[in-house]
Amino acid sequence: MEREKVTYIAYVLFCSLLLIGIFGTAALAFDTDMTGVYKAFSYTCHQKLSRSLCLFKNDLGNMWISNCLTTQGTFVSSPEDRLTIDTVVDGVKGFKLPVCARDIGLYGGLLLGALIYPLMFELNSKNILPTKYLLLAMVPMGIDGSVQLISELGALPFVYESTNLMRL
Repeated sequence: MEREKVTYIAYVLFCSLLLIGIFGTAALAFDTDMTGVYKAFSYTCHQKLSRSLCLFKNDLGNMWISNCLTTQGTFVSSPEDRLTIDTVVDGVKGFKLPVCARDIGLYGGLLLGALIYPLMFELNSKNILPTKYLLLAMVPMGIDGSVQLISELGALPFVYESTNLMRL
C-alpha cells in the first residue's frame, strides 16, 4: 500500500477514535467512574461546563446532546465550572463531553475534512489549497474566541459569551 494511503487511513482512524473517545466517555459515565478520562482530557481543554455540550439520558434510555447549561451571556468563572462533569436539566441527568463545544467542532472538522479530501484530490497529490484560504477559514473561530477572551478580561465595555452553536 502506498505511503499516502497508509498515512490517510491512520489520520482518519486517529480522528475517529478521538471523537469516539470523547462521546464514549460521556456515555460510559452514566455507569462507570470516568474521572480519570476527564482528567486526561483536561490537559487539552478547559472543560468549562458552561461552554460544553452534555450527553443526556432519560429513564427510557434515550440519549441526546444539548447544552449543559442555558447560556446567560455572562461568564462563569468558578472552579466548580471546570470540575463539574455532570448536570441535571429539567430533571434529566447528563454528563458533559470531556472537551468543550469549540474543540468538538475542531476535531469534527478535522475528520470531516479528511473524509471529503479524497473526493476533491488524489491522496498522492502534492497540490494543496493556498495558505491564504486555510488562514481565511480560521478567521471566524479566531474572531469569536478572541473577542470572548478580551471581553472576559474586562478590556471591552460589553460582555460577549458566544453560544455553543457558534463555538461549533
